[in-house]
Amino acid sequence: LYEPALAQVRLLDAGLPSGMRVGYVMGVGDDVSSAIEQLGAEVTLLDADALTGGSLVDFDAIMVGTRAYAVRPDLVASNGRLLEYARNGGNLVVLYQTPEYEPESQAPFPATLPGNAEETSEEDATVRLLAPDHPLLTTPNRLDSNSWSDWVEQRGSKFFTTWSDEYTALVETHDTGQTPQRGVWLTAPVGLGHFTYVALALHRQLPYGVPGAYEILANLLALGR
Repeated sequence: LYEPALAQVRLLDAGLPSGMRVGYVMGVGDDVSSAIEQLGAEVTLLDADALTGGSLVDFDAIMVGTRAYAVRPDLVASNGRLLEYARNGGNLVVLYQTPEYEPESQAPFPATLPGNAEETSEEDATVRLLAPDHPLLTTPNRLDSNSWSDWVEQRGSKFFTTWSDEYTALVETHDTGQTPQRGVWLTAPVGLGHFTYVALALHRQLPYGVPGAYEILANLLALGR
């Protein structure tokens, strides 16, 4: 089987603040850390030593990669340190996780992620903004209908089913015939900082250069900066 040797290049001004330092907790393996570097940030992959005893205060954001709680016992053991990082003014972002992640105790406020957590598989499913003026939807990139164009495979997976009032649900989406899902992207202020759970399939979009995924990634990292 032969296919043309093609490379797709897209130019995007994502507006990420310059000089940002991001700590990334790799899970089962993805290209999100490379996408963060393409936005111009300095990325440090956080190993067991960094999580369990290293200083976290210098990071503008810490992002936990997909399914990391399923494969990183050092992350589970250091979860309290990450929450303390957020309370002290940090920006903690958790990408979609499998049910090994227990937000009842591992998130700053209670939520549920059951074994049968929902997903939205239609990549062109309608997305409605629930809090259109929230900084995550406006800064540095104002998300609109174009931000959800050209997605591949799915919108997201492993949505929260319930969550406490401290969280703000940012978007709603659903497959044909599916109950509208609002546990897709939730955020809450935590002490002096922020915590966000985002079950959007960013790890699938970023390698394909989907512009809206880069806009969302930049907004996630820039929150509070």
